[in-house]
Amino acid sequence: MRLIHHFFVIAILFCANITTVTGQGDTTINDGQKKFNDSAYFTRYDTLLHLSSWISKNQMEYKLVYDNDLRLVLAPNSLSSLSFGFSYRYLELGIGFSPHFLNADQGKKKTGESQIFTFRTSFSMHRFNLGIDLSSVKGFYLKNSQELKASLPDTPYLLFPDLRVGYFSMLLRYNVNPRFSTAALTGGTQVQRRSAYTFLPSFQFAIFKFNNESKTTGLTTESTYSTDLNFLFPLAGTLVITPKLSATMGFGPSFGVDFFKTISRNDSNKIVIASGTKLISGFSFQTAITFNSGRLFSGIESRYRNYGHKIEDISRLIKEYSYFQLYVGWRLRPPRFMKKSLDWGNKISPVDLD
Repeated sequence: MRLIHHFFVIAILFCANITTVTGQGDTTINDGQKKFNDSAYFTRYDTLLHLSSWISKNQMEYKLVYDNDLRLVLAPNSLSSLSFGFSYRYLELGIGFSPHFLNADQGKKKTGESQIFTFRTSFSMHRFNLGIDLSSVKGFYLKNSQELKASLPDTPYLLFPDLRVGYFSMLLRYNVNPRFSTAALTGGTQVQRRSAYTFLPSFQFAIFKFNNESKTTGLTTESTYSTDLNFLFPLAGTLVITPKLSATMGFGPSFGVDFFKTISRNDSNKIVIASGTKLISGFSFQTAITFNSGRLFSGIESRYRNYGHKIEDISRLIKEYSYFQLYVGWRLRPPRFMKKSLDWGNKISPVDLD
């Protein structure tokens, strides 16, 4: 968190320096191309290429409950990841990983080491947005190790260094209010100019795979598969504080179905298979502060989500995750090949992406 704090201070000082140099605080950018029509409530910079980088602090937790005598609370270390990405017109791409220099303190803990890799892309279609996320996290520990009646080694936690969780998600979101810009929440392709709020009904299809590559026997989960179908109903609002600064908050419930199958080993090293279908519910919460000045854009964002089954005897899986991130980016003219590529993609698309 100290590194993120220093990075944030540097970004703010850089923003202040840019503002001083530009003098009048004019955010108009002449890119020499035909712009799309701006809304009275937000400005679009879709014809510019947006390059950005962000540092994220990630935390996740998975609770697997098999019966009255076996409950596992698995979590990786709190991970700091470094990501790079770009957005241009209707396309966004990003890739992230957890470098050692951002997670050097893992060696001082007794919870093992964790790694994360992420890839995400999204497509904007007017007020629709389709986001695709892929991630892989390796290295977990059992947070409730003391609850298990098992002799522990010389460590307070049972470690699962070979446990890997793969995640795939497709999220389709619709913005009810055309005066509200969802693109302005975490990037610079659009800038909210007047305060507005909206309703963002969303549908999510997600697949989780828990795979333990270790040959160790005992209370280990060999593999767990979970497929979620979720409907999310968040309300979001953006308060424009100044022409360059705005704040956003969103909150809402979620409902859906979870199809799961678990293959595990019990105390006697016997394989136990559990499967079923359960209704799931939860909620999500999001906050963001964004800054725009000329070609520079930056911001901070945090999200929290908790959903799954209620912790009862019949529970099977609870998913909880949160992250805090700081991003900074720059707008510039796109190369000609990129414009031609996206023109071609829009031409062959059955719907007008722009």
